Amino acid sequence: MTFDVRPIAALDLAAANMIGEEEQWALVAAPNDAVRLAGDDRDPVFAYLCTEGATVLGWVYGAYRPPELGYIAVDRIIVAPQHRKRGVARALMAYVLAAFPDTKVLMAAWEPDLVAFYATLGFNENDDGDMTNRQ
Repeated sequence: MTFDVRPIAALDLAAANMIGEEEQWALVAAPNDAVRLAGDDRDPVFAYLCTEGATVLGWVYGAYRPPELGYIAVDRIIVAPQHRKRGVARALMAYVLAAFPDTKVLMAAWEPDLVAFYATLGFNENDDGDMTNRQ
């Protein structure tokens, strides 16, 4: 079976939040049928869900940071523990990068242990200690 990545809809929130609860991250419905990271008042740019059949495997969320600079920040990548190391995060990030091919993407959700993984996606650590897909 292959992964399906698509925008998160309000009806997906319960299932998406079940896998984020271990890390204490939740998504909520925002105006205009958007989905927002709980506690984040910035306008969301994207929230994508990765599924395999009816099973929710993970999600990714991002917003402009700040909007006037024109780049987006990936704020959270959440993968269910039992589905890690299967390519879920890679599928989610491939979807983000394809959806925003001409936009600088900042990995706000990166962890030092995952630098090599992000590098395989074309991200580089810059002088500020951030990881971006463009300098």
